[in-house]
Amino acid sequence: MADVILADGKLTPHASISQVTLDWACGTDENDFELTIDGPDAPEIERGWYFWIDGSDVGGRIVDRRVSVAGGASTTTWIGQSWTGMLAAKILQPDANQDYLTVSGKLPDILKNILKRIGLDTVFTVDSSDASILSNWMFQNPRYVDAYTGLRTLLASCGRRLDFKASGNKILLGIVPVQTVANTIDSDLVDFKAETNRRAVNHLIGLGSQELKNRLVVNYFADATGVVSQTQTFVGADEVCATYDYSNADLSTLQSETKKHLQELQTGGSVEVTLSDEVGDGLRVDDKIVAADQSSGVNVTAVVTKRIVKIDSGILTSTFEVGLPVQSANANYSGSSSSSSGSAGGGVSLTAGRGLSISGGTINAEVASEDLDSVRQTAESANRTASGFAAQIGKANQTAEDAKNVADAAKSVADSAKSGMMTDAERSKLASVERGANAYTLPKASTDVLGGVKVDGSTIVSVDGVISAHVGGGVSGKAVFPVGYVVMNTTGVDPSVDFGGTWRQLPSLDFYTFERIG
Repeated sequence: MADVILADGKLTPHASISQVTLDWACGTDENDFELTIDGPDAPEIERGWYFWIDGSDVGGRIVDRRVSVAGGASTTTWIGQSWTGMLAAKILQPDANQDYLTVSGKLPDILKNILKRIGLDTVFTVDSSDASILSNWMFQNPRYVDAYTGLRTLLASCGRRLDFKASGNKILLGIVPVQTVANTIDSDLVDFKAETNRRAVNHLIGLGSQELKNRLVVNYFADATGVVSQTQTFVGADEVCATYDYSNADLSTLQSETKKHLQELQTGGSVEVTLSDEVGDGLRVDDKIVAADQSSGVNVTAVVTKRIVKIDSGILTSTFEVGLPVQSANANYSGSSSSSSGSAGGGVSLTAGRGLSISGGTINAEVASEDLDSVRQTAESANRTASGFAAQIGKANQTAEDAKNVADAAKSVADSAKSGMMTDAERSKLASVERGANAYTLPKASTDVLGGVKVDGSTIVSVDGVISAHVGGGVSGKAVFPVGYVVMNTTGVDPSVDFGGTWRQLPSLDFYTFERIG
């Protein structure tokens, strides 16, 4: 019988309860729980409290409750987030003016920094001596990712997984290598049903940015063992080809994402098996299992994607679902929990894919190619949408930055003009003139002095404030053009009308051109 520890918001234990009903899940989806305390001795619980089973990964934070009344008696069910659900409710986002959130260093230090970044360093204590080091690892595609999915992806790149454990009134977050459970699910030891999948895509064409003949195109291939490279091994009737549309991707991103998506499509098939408690207790999300039949040579590998733990009538059962690696996680807590169907008896059951059914404590399922296509298309659509929003955000940020630069430049010009156009003494003198306090005499202009000028009335005349100048000594002050001079105008009027003399019109484009000949 498992005892449940109830603790306040500071992780200080207040009670240990054995009579409970629990439905708890962690993994690719759900990441929540429902907890009902049976019997009349239930302690006072508040929202924001925690529960856990000491020495295990089962636990979480209480965020709401549901009250049911029947026959005059009420039952309170506490609803909350599992440890993984708390991580899934946080978003990792790039720093200001950065394209991606980038991390470097030892894995334990990276986890500590991320927990502090999302405000969960007071809940989880990193407990790991793992010496793996990452350099400039970027959270990308999507750039904004929930912390649980982001950390699973990061650790998977190193062959590691998260490991939760409640111990000493602390919630320890460890880093352990992904384990592959082999030589256990064997036809000589355990009855199981396995189906291999040879219908998986083995040639993926990635389509990136630009259009038509200029569009970026890459090709990746999978071999018989699921290894992905740019070398084709399946041809002719054995080739299974598909496209991956990532219209905003540059070449580097397109290559990495096309390769990753083809790797995700390399599923080994489906497994239907019931494991013993001894084997199941060691499995966690992101571990792998291998089912092998010695006589036929069938060998199927599946990834644990979800763990479900139930307590009913004092009996704890664990169920594991296996299938494809994580692609996204539910970061929203809806305030309710979907109960996971299954047997209330002992033992551990394991399954994969869609179409789940339960019979005799065993979950049956199959991973079909249409399942993979649906998952892939959904992920691709989400990636394209996220990339489109990212591009719009980038343009908006650039526009804002350009506007700021223009404003700064205008302010600089204004400040320079304010200080450079007129000195304080000059402004004071002008103000005194405007007030009539002091008469100001404009000095006479010369080659060295800026001041007033007076028109002479002949070569320089002024009418109503407009100054006109006439060149030379022609009649009535008109300009004189010597023989041989060429003038142009836009009216077509013969220059003799205004300047005298004899003129002839010359061929020209756009303007009228005349030459003085007498």
